[in-house]
Amino acid sequence: MSKHTFIFICFLCLTIASHAQILKKSDSLSTKQVIDTLLIDRDMNNWSIRLFTNYKGQSFNLINDGDKLAFKPNNRAGVGFGLGTSKLIIDIAFNLKGNRENDTKRFDMQGSFIVGDHNLVNLYVQRYKGFNVNNNFNEPDVFRDDITSLSIGLNYLYTFNKISFSSATLKAGLANDEKKHFISAGVGGFMVYNSFMGDGSLIPDNGNFNGDAYLEQFKGVGVGVSGGILSVFVLPANFFATLNVIPGIGLMYKKGYSETDHYNVSNPLLYKIDFEAGVGYSYKRFYATLVYGSGIYTTNLDYGLNYVYSNTKAKISVGYKIRVNKKLKTPF
Repeated sequence: MSKHTFIFICFLCLTIASHAQILKKSDSLSTKQVIDTLLIDRDMNNWSIRLFTNYKGQSFNLINDGDKLAFKPNNRAGVGFGLGTSKLIIDIAFNLKGNRENDTKRFDMQGSFIVGDHNLVNLYVQRYKGFNVNNNFNEPDVFRDDITSLSIGLNYLYTFNKISFSSATLKAGLANDEKKHFISAGVGGFMVYNSFMGDGSLIPDNGNFNGDAYLEQFKGVGVGVSGGILSVFVLPANFFATLNVIPGIGLMYKKGYSETDHYNVSNPLLYKIDFEAGVGYSYKRFYATLVYGSGIYTTNLDYGLNYVYSNTKAKISVGYKIRVNKKLKTPF
């Protein structure tokens, strides 16, 4: 078993463990009944089919004083289709490569779900190979197909109020006119594994960066605490909006590698912020949503070198509700 596979299995086990609170409350239920309660919506009025276009990618920057190297993937856009309910959204996307000569090879899985009444869980696994390398000190931009980046993360948030009206329901085109807004604070934590590597130094030997910052590979494992606010607002004229902001701070064990040596990074602090903003429109059986979000992490790698990496996603969806009960009041 490879190290990356082992790390992924560990994070998957932690995700499963986060369901413990539900299972304790459901001792009298079978596993099938618990899964049914969590994931299956039997009200067909909540079901919809969706078409969407999305944009997502994992990027990172190396910064020394005012000098910056930016590593960005290609072919970040995609199209797809999916199925939405009040409990689960399943979207299948196809990456658009176009006629670009230098493609980024990528595996990108991101998911969020609500466990019980107060628990928000987010999991992502991203592996990218091939990055455009840009800079702000007039060196030529290049595409390096030897650079690989891997990020695996688990985020957890316990909300003080019951999550009865969430951004997930609005992404599925559902809303409730009896509740005009939802705002809740929460606290939680996160775990993350991040690494990048290349066949040679990622930092050019041109005198812009610290001469000792010869970095060919980096690996880091971190844990931390987080807290923030989730909010949803039902607006006039069939519109709705959502905004979530969750900052955090933690400790990270970090190692840097050069061609002939490696070192432990002395500063263990890791800072992060997750945010998501969205707006949507719903009318009878149709709905449309636009959502943008990112998770941004920053830490120090010694020798005056700062490291910032992010996973960003945006999605435009258009949906059609499979069934609408005419006896019920419309959502707005």
